[in-house]
Amino acid sequence: MRNWQDGGGRSGLPAVNLQLSDLATRLQTCYHLTTSGKFNEAVEKLRQLLLSVPLLIVDSKQEMAEAQQLVDICREYLVGLLMEIARKDLPKVVENAKRNAEMAAYFTHCQLQPVHQILTLRTAVNLFFKLKQMKTCASFCKRLLELGPKAEVAAQIRKVLAVAEKEPNDTHELQYDEHNPFVVCSRKFKPLYRGKPQVKCPFCGASYSPDITGEICDVCQVAEVGRDATGLKICTIQSGR
Repeated sequence: MRNWQDGGGRSGLPAVNLQLSDLATRLQTCYHLTTSGKFNEAVEKLRQLLLSVPLLIVDSKQEMAEAQQLVDICREYLVGLLMEIARKDLPKVVENAKRNAEMAAYFTHCQLQPVHQILTLRTAVNLFFKLKQMKTCASFCKRLLELGPKAEVAAQIRKVLAVAEKEPNDTHELQYDEHNPFVVCSRKFKPLYRGKPQVKCPFCGASYSPDITGEICDVCQVAEVGRDATGLKICTIQSGR
């Protein structure tokens, strides 16, 4: 741990002039990039932000909790955006239609800001409607409306919902169960349902299927998946102060 207050002379490590407020400002930039659809740039900035968190020095449990929350936010956005980039890179062929819809559905379960959650749900609504997955499409419509979208968006979604509810059936069987809680494997972009084996990145908390154990995390790109670690050590009170 870099505790500049205890360090003196040659024994002390250089203090890093980095504050939580600085990282919060940078997070807003990442949000704007996401809203603008600049996903590759957002991923780059989010990853830089994530790797800046261990350089903080905080003095309270509240600040420590805020730092951990920042890690969680970065992880959720990175997993979602990396998955969305991979989805958009899928060859535009009929064989990929189901996989395309599945990945869009998984994205709606990432913990994002409401404005971005609405964007993920709009994509899912469109893809599931085209695939004639009307039952699940209706569910996405209802989730979207609960977030209070703009009037014109709400009107459009209500029209889709009305059509979907006339034939509330799903034409295809997909690897997606909206009623069974899950996290997404951050490499395979497949659901890891609650109770099933999974491993995590000890730094950012990204989830993976067990066969990824020992490999470098795709989200933070620095930690070994499944490795035991002590977690963030950035708070002065953690050292007994």
